[in-house]
Amino acid sequence: MLDGDGFAFVDGAVVAMHGLCPAEEDVLDLAEWAVTQNGIEPFATHELPSLYPRAETYRAAASGVLALPLIDEGAMLLWFRAEQIEEVEWAGNPHKAVSVDPNAVLTPRTSFESWTQAVSGRSRRWTREEIEAAHRLRRAFHDAHVNQRLRLLNGDLQRTLADKDILIAQKDVLMKEVNHRVQNSLQLVAAFLSLQAKSSDDAKVKEHLAEAQARLAAVALVHRRLYRDDQVESVDLSRYLEELTDDMKTSLGEDWAARMSLDLAPILVATDRAVNIGLVLTELVINASKYAYEGRAGPIEIVLEQHRNRLRLIVADQGVGKSGTREGFGSRMMKAVVAGLSGTIEQDDNMPGLRVILTAPIEDMR
Repeated sequence: MLDGDGFAFVDGAVVAMHGLCPAEEDVLDLAEWAVTQNGIEPFATHELPSLYPRAETYRAAASGVLALPLIDEGAMLLWFRAEQIEEVEWAGNPHKAVSVDPNAVLTPRTSFESWTQAVSGRSRRWTREEIEAAHRLRRAFHDAHVNQRLRLLNGDLQRTLADKDILIAQKDVLMKEVNHRVQNSLQLVAAFLSLQAKSSDDAKVKEHLAEAQARLAAVALVHRRLYRDDQVESVDLSRYLEELTDDMKTSLGEDWAARMSLDLAPILVATDRAVNIGLVLTELVINASKYAYEGRAGPIEIVLEQHRNRLRLIVADQGVGKSGTREGFGSRMMKAVVAGLSGTIEQDDNMPGLRVILTAPIEDMR
C-alpha cells in the first residue's frame, strides 16, 4: 500500500509480519519507541539508525520506517524500507588532511579532484503523498471506530426512547455525545430524530425534535467542510456561517429565507470554535423565528465582524423585542457554549426589535 519492503502489525505482544522485516522482538521495541515520536499522527523516517541506534543491527531490513499508531485500538502499523546504499560525490576528500606546505602549488587537477563516499543506514525517502496517505488511513480507522461507537449508542437510544418523555430528557445527553464522539455520523442521528418527529402527534415533541435537528446541522456542516479541505485545523468562519444559514433557510421555509440577510467578514478560526459559534448562531436564529414576530416571518440580520483579535457575531430582528425571562434548554446550552469560547453575550434594543451580540476571542485564550 505504501511501497514498503516489509509490513508489521503490532497489537500488545502480538506481532504479524509480511515481507522483509526485523526480528519480532525488534519490531516490538521499535513499535514502543515509535509511538513516543509523533503522538497519534504517523511518523516516518528514511534514516532510522541515526534516530534510533538499536536499529543499526537490522538496518539492512529497516533503515526506513513509517509508523501508524491506531490509538483507538491500541495497535500499531509499521511499513519498513530496506537499506539503500548511497554514493555521495564530494569535490574533495573531507577526511583528508589539508596540506600546509607554503610552497605547495594549487593546480586544477588537485583542487577539483573528486572523492566518492558510500553512505549507509538510509532507505528510499517517503514521499509527501505517501505520508499524506498514511494520515488519511489513520483518519479512516478512527472514523470506523467512531461509527462502531455510534451504532452502539443508537442501539441504546432505540431501546430507551420509546417513551416520548424519555426522548426529551435524553436530548441533553444526545447533544453531549454528538459534540464529543459522533462527528462524521451526525447525519445518522439527524435522520433518526426526523423519523421520531414524523411519528409523533405531540406538537411540543415535534418542536423539541426540530430544534435538536437544527443544532445537529451546525456541527454536521463543519464535518462536511473538513472532509472537503486538506486544512482540517481551521475553517473560514464566514463561509461556514453562510452555509449553515443556507441550511437553516431551507429548514425554516421560503418566507423566512427571503427575509434573512448576511454581512460576514472572512475570519479564520479553529474548527472547534467554529462549531460552537455555529451552535450559538443556530440558537439565536431559532429564538428570533419563534418569538420576534409571533410566529410570522420577519427580517433577521446576521453580521460577523473582526476587531483586532476578537470577533463579533450579531443577530438582529425588528420584532417585539425582549419578552419574558424564561430559560430553557437552548438558553442553558448557549450560556455554556459562550463560556467555553471565553466570550460574552449581550442583548440590546434594536429599535424596534432585539439585537444580540456575541463577542469572543478569535483564538482560544486558555
